[in-house]
Amino acid sequence: MVGPATDELEKRLVASLDGFLNGVQSSDMGPFSHNWDSITKDFVESHNAGIMKEDTSSLAVGVNQWMEILCDTFMSLEVKVDGRTSAFHCDLTTGAFEDQRTRTPSPSPSRATRSPSPSSSQL
Repeated sequence: MVGPATDELEKRLVASLDGFLNGVQSSDMGPFSHNWDSITKDFVESHNAGIMKEDTSSLAVGVNQWMEILCDTFMSLEVKVDGRTSAFHCDLTTGAFEDQRTRTPSPSPSRATRSPSPSSSQL
């Protein structure tokens, strides 16, 4: 029972990373959470039954660390986006962009309206 049970658990652990990212993309972590709870339950049962391979246990720790890093990264990005959104909203409401919007650059003269330089007329 050691082989197939832990091999299946290893596949589910690796697939859980895709499940996590899919949940983030779709803004629906329900399926991932349900799957993760199932993996956790099966992991504990395998460990308690003494059929857990050391490699599977190490993989579980590694996947858990990846999940933690991904969560921290996404939370940090969300905080940064919220801060920039607030600053942009404040700039819009205070009119900080008003000068940039009303100021237009002066048109540059076209080559056709320029008079030829003395050096070019001697060629």
